[in-house]
Amino acid sequence: MSVEVTCGKCGEKITNMKMLKSLKDVMNPYNNKCPSCGHTLSTSEFALDAQDN
Repeated sequence: MSVEVTCGKCGEKITNMKMLKSLKDVMNPYNNKCPSCGHTLSTSEFALDAQDN
C-alpha cells in the first residue's frame, strides 16, 4: 500500500509514501508549503489517498 500526499489548493503531488510517517516529517523538507504553488500546508486540514499496489 502507498499513500499519496497532495496540495489541497493546486492538487500537485507532494510525495508518495510506501510507509506511513508523521505529516510533520513529510512537510518539513518543504518548509510547510506546497513546492508547486506555495500554499501553506496544514497538519489539521488534509486528506490521504491510500492505494493498494
